[in-house]
Amino acid sequence: MAIEFKKEVLTARFLDPHADFKEKVHSFEIRFDPLLGKPSYVYEVRRLTSYQEDLPALVAKSLNTGCPFCPGAIGEVTPKFIADLLPQGRLQLGEACIFPNAVPYAPYSAITVLSRQHFVALPDFTQKMLTDALMAAQTYLKRVHQYDAGAKYIYLGWNYMPPSGASQVHPHLQVEAAYLPAPYQQELLQASQKYYTANGSNFWHDLVAEEESLEERYIGETGDISWLASYAPRGKLLDVLAIFKHRESFLDISGVELGDFSLGLVKVLRYINDQGYYSFNMSINSGLSGEGYFWTHARIIPRMAFFGLAVSDCSYYDVLQDLHFSSRYPEENCRELKKYFGERGK
Repeated sequence: MAIEFKKEVLTARFLDPHADFKEKVHSFEIRFDPLLGKPSYVYEVRRLTSYQEDLPALVAKSLNTGCPFCPGAIGEVTPKFIADLLPQGRLQLGEACIFPNAVPYAPYSAITVLSRQHFVALPDFTQKMLTDALMAAQTYLKRVHQYDAGAKYIYLGWNYMPPSGASQVHPHLQVEAAYLPAPYQQELLQASQKYYTANGSNFWHDLVAEEESLEERYIGETGDISWLASYAPRGKLLDVLAIFKHRESFLDISGVELGDFSLGLVKVLRYINDQGYYSFNMSINSGLSGEGYFWTHARIIPRMAFFGLAVSDCSYYDVLQDLHFSSRYPEENCRELKKYFGERGK
């Protein structure tokens, strides 16, 4: 069972009011994720335009309502870790600060604030800022692993700005360690193990090799991190995969590799900004060391509100039916993103 980029091309017919109600045939693709087999719908429509939020007003409002992550507040209103886990209460690395999540999603749930600055625009994130935040998160997770080895399932997330579900404008990551994997993480792990058993090889290794050979969705590399435009996107506009080669667990990733990933992420965020979008989601799914069938990887998708009414880009398709639609072909996104990866990073 080798990697297969499977798709079906379907059509829908209707009478077009913009062409005197003549019959129009509209085609679209159903692409199937090469690991999970889940469908994503890809179709060509006019470029979706994001609702243009008044960002200065939004930032001012968020400050007026009070920000717990800003200097002066963070030391007073955010929780501290229990002494058995981290005697110092919080972890600090550069401007990054990590502390317990007051609304935990896992037995070990933390928040990593990325900067002292309340609002950081997409083009202003730096490699150092991102690297420090990820290294702080990793330091915390390594301590959790020492303290409670049963909490071995690790995943990280980033909701940036309100369209992504962020409750705070101040940039921050969620860091989780749990006794059970998250549902999507579990699907990835189980399917990767099944592929490994059937083929005797690692799916993620094979995916990178195949995409690099095809040169259709292979964006480039930053160090040992491979960047791909996902064949079956889960986002409306873009779905980028960043794969940490030969790194099964987030705990195994070196500081150099986290810096390389941060460099690539800076490029992706610049691209998202240049496309006219100001919000995104990111997740990092980690596997288990020594298993051989999984590579840790990140997924980044822009988020938006559109139609001039701040309409969410998530609907019942996504939330209740687990169906994903993309208005842009990954191959087109890849061609555009390659230009950013050809630049010298800061």
